Amino acid sequence: MDTGGGRDARPTREGGAGLRRWVSKGPGITVAQPLITKLASVLAGFWYRLDARHRRITLRNLEFAYGPGLAPESRELLAREVFRQFVLFGFEVLELLLAPLARIRRQVIIVGQEHVEAALAQGRGLIAVAAHAGNWEYTVMGLGLKYRPVAVVGRELDQPWARGLARYLRQRGGNRMVAKQRGLKEILRHLKQNQIVGIVIDQNTAAEEGLLVDFFGHPARTTPIAALLARARGVPVLAGLSRRLPGGRHLLVFFPAIPMVKTGEAQADLIRHLELQNRAIEAWIRAEPAQWLWLHRRWKNQFPEIYEKDYQLSAETLLAETEKSAQTGCASKKKARKTRPAC
Repeated sequence: MDTGGGRDARPTREGGAGLRRWVSKGPGITVAQPLITKLASVLAGFWYRLDARHRRITLRNLEFAYGPGLAPESRELLAREVFRQFVLFGFEVLELLLAPLARIRRQVIIVGQEHVEAALAQGRGLIAVAAHAGNWEYTVMGLGLKYRPVAVVGRELDQPWARGLARYLRQRGGNRMVAKQRGLKEILRHLKQNQIVGIVIDQNTAAEEGLLVDFFGHPARTTPIAALLARARGVPVLAGLSRRLPGGRHLLVFFPAIPMVKTGEAQADLIRHLELQNRAIEAWIRAEPAQWLWLHRRWKNQFPEIYEKDYQLSAETLLAETEKSAQTGCASKKKARKTRPAC
């Protein structure tokens, strides 16, 4: 369903004038998908062998998340596929920069728009919580092209050229980028205009920026902004998750709004809502684990030791870490509810 939604796809100043003139309509560069797939496999193989640091992070994350249920041989194969999927992501970013917008629009399939319409009918805008799964940059551009503009919340990069390129990429299809570092006021403005705000929530945050919520059986810092706005302003929050499909196509699925149950304990309400957000993302990842960003140190705040070079995650160690996770989770819930939890 292509409603337009007042889409404005004009190039924006933030992307850089020279780059904007060159690719505002796309130079029509396309590469055969079988060639990209083969090249990605070759490059990923070299990358996996040479990059010991990210190989270690990926393998440790998989072992920490799946435990002994994932055999070492299967873990190795999955880690190699994670690298290949991320190389594909890199090729797809070039496509987002260079391909005609009409092609990008055709490549994206959107499911669950009825949930978006139901949320927007309330007139408070909506927050789509997303994950680093599939190609989230591709699907959000497709959403802006096919449906309506999205305010994409993201961290501004340090280098001016990279910052301009990232902003151009995210705004090329008509979306708007909101800098994470100073974004609350702008987020509220977009919500007041009954627009979609997209926030990726599956990366580690600083202790003061996130709450501890279970993710793959272990507490992980998770940004609470969507839950805060759901509780304080009644903003609908939906999971909008992406997956890479065969043939260079991309799927974006919107799920029904995550309920916010308000009680007299605000912190407990936030944690309960964040748990539902993380469960939706975890279930999506488990269905296609190779397409998630396992190269990121998701648990580095709570369990930094698992990423150390000489660390050995034995069955006994994993059991100890699981018990530590349970104790941390109990302490977090006890603080939130101000009552003794049944742990």
